[in-house]
Amino acid sequence: MIWISFFVAVLLWWLMTGLALLSVHRSRRTQRIIFTLVTLSMVAALFLVEVNAARATTLATITGFAMGLGIWGWLELSYLMGFITGPVKEPAAAGVALSQGRRFQQALGTTIYHELLVVAVVGGVCVLGAGLPNPTIQNTLAVLWLMRWSTKLNLFFGVRHFNSAWLPAQMRYITSFLGPDKNNWFTVVSTLFAAYCTYLLFFYGQAATEPAMGLSLFLIAWLAALAVLEHCFLMIPMGETALWRWAGANTRES
Repeated sequence: MIWISFFVAVLLWWLMTGLALLSVHRSRRTQRIIFTLVTLSMVAALFLVEVNAARATTLATITGFAMGLGIWGWLELSYLMGFITGPVKEPAAAGVALSQGRRFQQALGTTIYHELLVVAVVGGVCVLGAGLPNPTIQNTLAVLWLMRWSTKLNLFFGVRHFNSAWLPAQMRYITSFLGPDKNNWFTVVSTLFAAYCTYLLFFYGQAATEPAMGLSLFLIAWLAALAVLEHCFLMIPMGETALWRWAGANTRES
């Protein structure tokens, strides 16, 4: 079960990350077409959340995991394509770097509308699946949400390695709000804490008595492990861009 979950989690993570990179570096017209199609798929997925959560089977668990990744992919595209961001849509003003509090306020302004959207979507999914035997979709979204916030805080405080070339041209302004090009204390603490939580997920997955629940926990655990790996990418250059060279995005390291 653990190796099936490993294959599914890694394959979907690699594929969906590549498709996102491929999508955000297309022309504006193509972006709109892609976003419209993904939005329709996301709406269909939301209608099926309750149906999926009511079925505690192996197939429903894997399907729920893919649905969670798909809903998250839509949320990421809505931001990276610049459709839902925040009131601040330009680089940091001169002098903002002198005040970390002011820089945080400005940085939050680049994404606050999107953060509210994420809260609404994740919260809605949790309500739809509440009390049902298969929590895979909401757990997938919860892990991605928490790890995304951890990544954003790390970028704000500063990390050694961030490939800004992965961002589409219309979103490059957010790099002006990033911290210095060196690792900060929060990077180490957040990565270690995430690694410990990942260990707990594997532990409880191994202890699960029902195969579907064990598979669900293993899928979430591998997803968390991949998020920890992405945190490591921020701390140490590992040539990770080669994994998605097929996506055709400009992956020149900054």
